[in-house]
Amino acid sequence: MAASKASGFPVHKAPGPPSRVRVSTGLQPWLARAHTIRLGLRTHLIIFGLAIVVPVLLYSAFVLHRYAESERDSIERRALEIARGLSNDVDREIVSIITTLETLATSPSLARGALKEFRAEAKEALRSRPWNVVLIGANNRQLVNTRLADDETPPMSASTEPPLTEIVRRTKAPYVSNLFVGTVARTSIFAVAVPVRVGNDTPYALVMSLEPDRLVEILGHEALPVHWVAGVADRENIIMARSSAAASRIGRRLSDETLQRSGGLSEGVITTHDADGQEILLAFRVSRLTGWRVGAWSPLATVRAPLWRAWNLLLLSGAALLGLSLLLALGLGRLMAAPIAELSRAGTTLAAGAPVTPISSTLREANELSEVLSTASRELLSRMRAQAHLAAIVAHSPSAMVSLSPTGIIQSWNPAAERLFGYSASEVVGRSVRVFYPEDKVSDFDELNAAIRAGETVSGDVVRRHKDGSLIDVFISVAPMVEESGRVTGISAIISDVAERKGRERQIEFLMRELSHRSKNMLAVVQAVAGQTARHTPDFEAFQARFAERLHAMARSQDLLVESDWRGAHLSQVLRTQLAPFADEWETRVAMSGPNVQLKPDCVQSLALAVHELATNAAKYGALSAPAGRIVIDWELSGGGNGAERRLRVTWRERNGPRVEPPDRHGFGQVVIEQMVASSLHAEVKLEYRSDGLFWSLDAPAEYIVALG
Repeated sequence: MAASKASGFPVHKAPGPPSRVRVSTGLQPWLARAHTIRLGLRTHLIIFGLAIVVPVLLYSAFVLHRYAESERDSIERRALEIARGLSNDVDREIVSIITTLETLATSPSLARGALKEFRAEAKEALRSRPWNVVLIGANNRQLVNTRLADDETPPMSASTEPPLTEIVRRTKAPYVSNLFVGTVARTSIFAVAVPVRVGNDTPYALVMSLEPDRLVEILGHEALPVHWVAGVADRENIIMARSSAAASRIGRRLSDETLQRSGGLSEGVITTHDADGQEILLAFRVSRLTGWRVGAWSPLATVRAPLWRAWNLLLLSGAALLGLSLLLALGLGRLMAAPIAELSRAGTTLAAGAPVTPISSTLREANELSEVLSTASRELLSRMRAQAHLAAIVAHSPSAMVSLSPTGIIQSWNPAAERLFGYSASEVVGRSVRVFYPEDKVSDFDELNAAIRAGETVSGDVVRRHKDGSLIDVFISVAPMVEESGRVTGISAIISDVAERKGRERQIEFLMRELSHRSKNMLAVVQAVAGQTARHTPDFEAFQARFAERLHAMARSQDLLVESDWRGAHLSQVLRTQLAPFADEWETRVAMSGPNVQLKPDCVQSLALAVHELATNAAKYGALSAPAGRIVIDWELSGGGNGAERRLRVTWRERNGPRVEPPDRHGFGQVVIEQMVASSLHAEVKLEYRSDGLFWSLDAPAEYIVALG
């Protein structure tokens, strides 16, 4: 039975418990301090009451906040609708004026120059309206002004008035002016002008001037909410009209704050300050017809007043609810304090190893807990006797011996176990033995415990966790401790360190796999080299010579890997071992420079073959075939900063050799130099037959080729 369990126990797994939630390192110190806090029952009840009331208040505040946002949006939309409506009313009035003027401008009397006749026609047409028209000719001279008596001569328009004739003559379109002081009216007015065409000429401008009172009337037509004010400002941001206090505000300029916050928008809603320094909510719209800014505003305090009343109500009701919760918590705390105090004394009795007597109170849970403590005190006395017996057995054992409860709680821990796992007895006694299981093996304890409860003895090689987190190989022998009645009262475990034996076994297994892998790779490379060499050589003698040279090149790179225990080789070593056979004094003919770069083992063979083919070509046709020929080899590591890819670049340059010309045919050597090394090293390879010497470069990501450097 022991043998079967030894072979099966470590690999069979029962369904494991859910994975544990890992607490972030930033919260761990706070949670550790929270566990050290000791609070009374009343405090817990207060916290419980707050836990109920506070979320309700927070949710109410959230709902009120959302309502406030919705109400604010509604007010802003309503204000903007008012501003748009007022702007449309003003635009309709201006359009009506323009239509009237354009109708008068078509009068035949103007074409004939009959100005008195035109004056009579204009007065008749405007008899039902409080409007006056002015006919202005060249040099801004008034020719007809219905505001004057029939026998009065119209004056010359003041230089301060806008040159309306020039404007309409230039634009050929109606024009609406800003606010200005009229020559005849001697008060602030604004004017609407249309061109008067006579043939192909525009000799006159027909102008209707109105006082701001007309705009005030239009603003008064809109039913504004209480405490709301409307106004109009011209293109120069001068106030032209207001629905209230118009006389004291007309002619003033809008504040810089208002202009800055409106930000050149055609319409919008902003918060700003009025002329009295009062914070207001302002909705405005800029008319496309006149360019005037029409706005409606109200004190911000008035707009926010309903919301503040709602917040105050929430605060008062929340305070009352919190107070009631605290009073209830204190009252319940008094009722529960007495049985809790009895349970506290029962716990002290249990800790002293004495039997606990159940209590009787109005709190059912306290009574049930006292029954549990009474039962636990009896079981504890029995277990203490068993623990004393087991402790005497394991105290002087040379092997690690651990006694567990039937549920896997550590009850004893001898010095050998402390040396093996790194934990002292005070650190592990009372903890579950699962603390020594790797995370993916925690469920193995359930299988072990089931076998032990069935009366079996389990042994075998397993992996356990050291205090420092490392995994160690051990041999365990676990047996149940059984009473005369057959009941399992505990578990005895003898644990031996087999790390050295397991290490030797793993090393042998690794070496065998590595030997098999590298042998297969080497045979595959030799086979490929042989096939390619045979394909590109004309006869057997040439094949034998070239194949032998390439095998020697592979052997030299293999020697480098063996000397380094297959950890790789330095780039400079690879270059030296491959160049040495081609020139007696190659150190004087080959210049190499670059940092210390350690190549990965898998890359050494490919790069060595490429260097061998380059050196063979140089010895036969290139720089090494001429006495003065030289080879310059450079390499560098670049990148690696600010997220850039780290790359290795190697260049081969030949100098002072025979003139280089591209070959008529491409042999296997060129395949190695260009294609094979590019594919195996994920590199970009360049091969150029320059007239002054062959040039070859390799540019590869360092992650595929460089081990360290």
